[in-house]
Amino acid sequence: MILAIDAGNTRCKWALFDAKASMVAEGCWVNDELAEQALPACWHEAKRIVVSNVAGMAASRPLLGMFQHLHAPVHWVHASHGAAGVINGYQPPEALGSDRWAALIAAWQHYQAPCLVVSAGTALTVDMLSRHEQPSGGEFKGGTISPGFRLMHQSLLQNTEGIRTLPGMWRTAPTNTGDALYTGISHAMAGSVLLQWQQMKAMPGNDTDAIIPCVLTGGDVELLRQALVQAQPDLPVTIDPSLVLRGLFYLERECL
Repeated sequence: MILAIDAGNTRCKWALFDAKASMVAEGCWVNDELAEQALPACWHEAKRIVVSNVAGMAASRPLLGMFQHLHAPVHWVHASHGAAGVINGYQPPEALGSDRWAALIAAWQHYQAPCLVVSAGTALTVDMLSRHEQPSGGEFKGGTISPGFRLMHQSLLQNTEGIRTLPGMWRTAPTNTGDALYTGISHAMAGSVLLQWQQMKAMPGNDTDAIIPCVLTGGDVELLRQALVQAQPDLPVTIDPSLVLRGLFYLERECL
């Protein structure tokens, strides 16, 4: 068994995988409550542990406390020049976030074709995964980072006098502040994704008529999906909430 842990900026997700890459157990904690969590009994079944941590010591300290009770080697993932069939074009390669790297790995393992890998969490990342002919495999061509829904929302609340926290939803023509905030931020996120999608289709070597799917993951994936469908109904969108965890599994399996 391989235990994969994705410690993001807000939440810590985990999954236990068997040798056939099937997820046999999973869980999720809010980072603020991570130190209070009891060690899941199934973690004792893990023969290896692989971790992506972008939350720093806030996540690593309580996780290390849990690992002391286990008898399995721990691999803290960092991006590299290449792994699991994907070449990393970031500069320098190791500066790419470990969660983005794992998501790219999982997307290539699943699709074996060009796609846009999008994570809608604390930050919105939109990464272009293309095909590399020599050697055959995937290649990360680049991507963008922008504030996610909650960061944009908090920024407006903190830096404007006339806006207050109000519930909202997507509207074609918002007529109240809550709906205006929700819709405007959703549009900003969808626009970032659609622009990268168009740029990827126009890249040399890519067929402008080819179907390039958008693979979405992250805590705000559903509101982003709704915004994308409204903006471009024919956009091929796939939701994979466990994308990073599966990528971590593939990275660790390669080490066996």
